[in-house]
Amino acid sequence: MSVIVNEAGKAISRADERAPISSLLKSNLRKVFPDHWSFMLGEIALYSFIILLLTGVYLTIWFKPSMTEIVYNGSYTPLVGIHMSEAYASALDISFDVRGGLLLRQIHHWAALFFMAAMIVHMFRIFFTGAFRRPREFNWVIGGSMILIGLLEGFAGYSLPD
Repeated sequence: MSVIVNEAGKAISRADERAPISSLLKSNLRKVFPDHWSFMLGEIALYSFIILLLTGVYLTIWFKPSMTEIVYNGSYTPLVGIHMSEAYASALDISFDVRGGLLLRQIHHWAALFFMAAMIVHMFRIFFTGAFRRPREFNWVIGGSMILIGLLEGFAGYSLPD
């Protein structure tokens, strides 16, 4: 068995000497998996944003953004009979009546926090390493705009009844 493995290793070495595939593969794998962990902050922000989109669409299906005052008759018994807005009642219904609703609300909440934290730390890394200089000035402006939009969206999300 070891003779076959040894011969296969020699054949691969000879093929690599004639067509240097390993150096090409090594350089391309370095691009896919960066050397330092801080280069993954952009991907963390991207995946958090995707989670925010998916959970936000699902929560939007159940949320009723109405300020009409109603008497709560849901499954959360401490608030039964209390006057509240229909928006607050729908948030309670999502949490207690929709299957997995509270879990999705929490996933949405924590993904929003991770999204903003990853974007801010990513911007700090870009700033302190000088990666915003030419030819990436436009990327820097887009990133700053994304942080401002994220802050505004976060304010809009926190102003919803909870």
